[in-house]
Amino acid sequence: MRTVWAVANQMIAEGLRMKIAVVFLILVGLAVVGLPFAIAGDASLTGRVQSFLSYAFTASGFLLALLTIFLSWSLSDDMVQRHVFLILTKPVPRWQFMLGKWLGIVLLDVAFLMFSGLVTYGMVHYIRWRYPPIEERFDKAELENEVLVARHAIKARVPDFEKPSDEEFERNLEEGLYANIPKFNAAEERTRLRNKNEARWRVVGPLEAREFEFEGVLCDRSPKREVQIRYKTEISSYPPDEIFRAIWRVGDARKGTPTYQVPVRHIIGRRHTIRVPADAIAADHTLHVEFFNENPFPQEPQYRNVIEFRKADEVELLFTVGTFEGNLIRLLILMTCKLMFLAAVSLMMTAVFSFPVACLSTFTIYVLAGARPFISEALDLSSDDTAAMFSSVKEFLVQSITYVMNALCWAIPNFSYFDGVETLVNGRNVGLVWVLQAVTDLVLLRTSLVLGMAMLLFQRREVAEVSL
Repeated sequence: MRTVWAVANQMIAEGLRMKIAVVFLILVGLAVVGLPFAIAGDASLTGRVQSFLSYAFTASGFLLALLTIFLSWSLSDDMVQRHVFLILTKPVPRWQFMLGKWLGIVLLDVAFLMFSGLVTYGMVHYIRWRYPPIEERFDKAELENEVLVARHAIKARVPDFEKPSDEEFERNLEEGLYANIPKFNAAEERTRLRNKNEARWRVVGPLEAREFEFEGVLCDRSPKREVQIRYKTEISSYPPDEIFRAIWRVGDARKGTPTYQVPVRHIIGRRHTIRVPADAIAADHTLHVEFFNENPFPQEPQYRNVIEFRKADEVELLFTVGTFEGNLIRLLILMTCKLMFLAAVSLMMTAVFSFPVACLSTFTIYVLAGARPFISEALDLSSDDTAAMFSSVKEFLVQSITYVMNALCWAIPNFSYFDGVETLVNGRNVGLVWVLQAVTDLVLLRTSLVLGMAMLLFQRREVAEVSL
């Protein structure tokens, strides 16, 4: 390992001497330091911080990915300038030489990423000092409780509609409602009835109520702590002012918890958050919530609205499980795992091709890894599932590209799955399990495989032959 560390130290020294590394370091610094003065978000303190965090980490990740690709120039330069002859005649095993190069690039990435993370963290506190909150009670509390924190989210438990749906199916069957339906499918009809009953449950008519139950709420139940309920509704027959009025009642007196009633006046079509003390959670770690579709403000006009909680916008319960600093460290680990894989790919490509070809191919893999879900969805929308492959030129091209993408998915990771930037920006918990998945998938499996291939290809390459 002494040889590996020696090569890594040499790689770090070369990287620091390269002008391109200095340029990228300056660009990262400008992207992080300059953004607070160029981005206002929605003019609130919370909006400024969220916009800054999103753009800063996105820009830093992209710039460091490009730097990782360009740093593989060191291996190409060693072969073109024949410096590799002096190293391999020591003798230094080729696999140790390749491993040292990769380790040097990774250490440079980690140093630059830590620099970016520290500067970003400092600029967040600068923004808090430089731009006072619009409203001390709400804007500052929103920033501290919904952004600069690590929160875990639990979705409300949806009732089981299988039994009432099956009973309705049996009644319809006895009444002969399906007798004249050609090609009747019992399984599809049961599914339709379940979906119908669930859709009916999600609609709350005027002066009606709906109950939501949350299970497994493992947090501090102190009344000094708060939990948050986040929701979004769709409303028919909009009020003229586009504001709906309702009441949330949180807690369960039957289980010995305090009950809190929260009247709300919220804008239609947006996500909203209400906060209540954590002692509303029962001892069995459940939280009972009721929503009343009635106007609690008698002095205001009464509108008979029909409110719907859609399946795509489930009611969520959020509670604090960690700190912003811990969240930030876990995000940096996720970003490091991506850079480790990219460094292995760039070295493997450089060991096979010339440096320009290696840059182009590595950048293509980086783009495909980041846009894999988007490409797969676009191909699914473009393809006709019922059409044969050779039915048209368009279908042939779409299905051919789909087969190629499916094959590439085995080798190219899904970077978007391990993208924790928006999770951090929204104050959600970047979970340790998520980080361990990234370490296992991106580093232990894919990076090890690609790095092993790079060592094998470099072992078989004739270093005396120069590719231009």
